[in-house]
Amino acid sequence: MFEIVGRLRCPICSEVVRPDEKVFLDIINTVIHQKCYYKSPQRKLPFKDEGPFKKMLLKYPFFYEDDEDDSM
Repeated sequence: MFEIVGRLRCPICSEVVRPDEKVFLDIINTVIHQKCYYKSPQRKLPFKDEGPFKKMLLKYPFFYEDDEDDSM
């Protein structure tokens, strides 16, 4: 469960997103550090949620759904 922890990276700074860091989840489910979101000059998508990454992990099932069932 939560195999994504320690592997997910912010698309702006390329640093690993830690569970206690504040992030935005945009409308295409991209996780971005809040500090990077505001610093980046790139065009940004609207976000649908914000808060600590651990909150996102618990709230959204796509972070922990089991991919083993896809092997059929």
